[in-house]
Amino acid sequence: MKLLAITNRLYLISIGAVILISSLAAFFILRSTINNEFNRKLVAEKEHLLNEFKANPKLSEGNFLNVGDRITITPFRSDSVIRDLMLDTAYFEPYEDEVLPFRVLIFTERINGTNYKITISKSMVPNMDLISGVGQIMIGMGGLIILILILINKVILRKLWAPFEYLLDHLKTFDITSPRRIRQGEYTFDSKVDEFKQLNQVLNDMIKQSIKDYNNLKEFTENTSHEIQTPLAIIRNKAESLLQENLSKEQLEDIGKIYEAAGRLSRLKTGLSLISRIDNNQYIKKEPINLKEVIENKLEDFEELIAIKNLRLKTTYYGEPELELNSELTSILITNLINNAIKHNIKDGLINIVLKDVELLIENTGTPPVIPTEQMFDRFQKTGDTSESTGLGLSLVKKIVEHFNLKVKYIYEKDLHKLYLTFEHLSKKTSIK
Repeated sequence: MKLLAITNRLYLISIGAVILISSLAAFFILRSTINNEFNRKLVAEKEHLLNEFKANPKLSEGNFLNVGDRITITPFRSDSVIRDLMLDTAYFEPYEDEVLPFRVLIFTERINGTNYKITISKSMVPNMDLISGVGQIMIGMGGLIILILILINKVILRKLWAPFEYLLDHLKTFDITSPRRIRQGEYTFDSKVDEFKQLNQVLNDMIKQSIKDYNNLKEFTENTSHEIQTPLAIIRNKAESLLQENLSKEQLEDIGKIYEAAGRLSRLKTGLSLISRIDNNQYIKKEPINLKEVIENKLEDFEELIAIKNLRLKTTYYGEPELELNSELTSILITNLINNAIKHNIKDGLINIVLKDVELLIENTGTPPVIPTEQMFDRFQKTGDTSESTGLGLSLVKKIVEHFNLKVKYIYEKDLHKLYLTFEHLSKKTSIK
């Protein structure tokens, strides 16, 4: 939900609550004030009536003091005096042809030796009309305030937040790997709001620093990869030359270890460099990839290794999915998966590859894992004691899978290592004929 919508909602809820509480408070205060005024008038009319009654004892029931008011006077056969009693009641009003509310004052008075019970009834219709009118005015004013607030938020606040929306829209298109987006002027705007000015300055500084750090890291990675490759090649070449010399068995073994370590270091450098390029989002280009064709091509490359370990290879294709992926990373992904299944297999073992429209399964025999399978994707974790392993194979698989927004799962059950690669949201399903 947008900030402006949240602001509007909070404003409306707050104003609505204030109007509701104010209306209820005004209603009770107004009713209490009017009732007190009615009581005061009833007491005043009582005094006026007693003066009239004493002057004219022939006053009888039905005489009216004001329009809508009425009195009843009845002899009271008791020497006891009733204290003044105020209460609300209702009478049928013939003129209005309905039952209307009245405020009643009941009292007793002894006049010329006779006790009388006198009731003064005063219509509360004006009271109700006044409260109703005030209520309608408050509701109307509340509705008008809410309407004005909505218009203000829609026009003024939208204009006030325009610089923020502008900056947000441009940040959505920012791509640190694309030179087209490195023009800082696109992220500059004019605003009278100090907070927006500060936000603009901070973001510009962050963008500049991010671009600088990215370029430095990219340059460092490329330089390191290039500079390390040369001494590694020299070490391997020298080791190969020494292996041809007439040396002792111990010396040849030591040189062999140097040669293997140099090769492992070279592969490690290549893996780390690839991970760095993936993190730097340097593999943007995508194209339709037929996964079945990639798997078959890679299996041809590994035929010799499979034959050396006398592995039984079984492939089953239930589909021929076509994915929008980067061709280079896809090739590396499938290569690592098949190579992992060969390298960590046992002699005379099994490799089973099952391809479906939404999933690829590669399972192989092998020794049980020494660490939990969920940790196999961590960097420098080895699935066996192979000296040639760099510990980056499955870590690189995980990095590529995350880059393509795929899913990968590794489990070990029934003496089989099983690796599932799921790509349901990317697959264009094509059945095998």
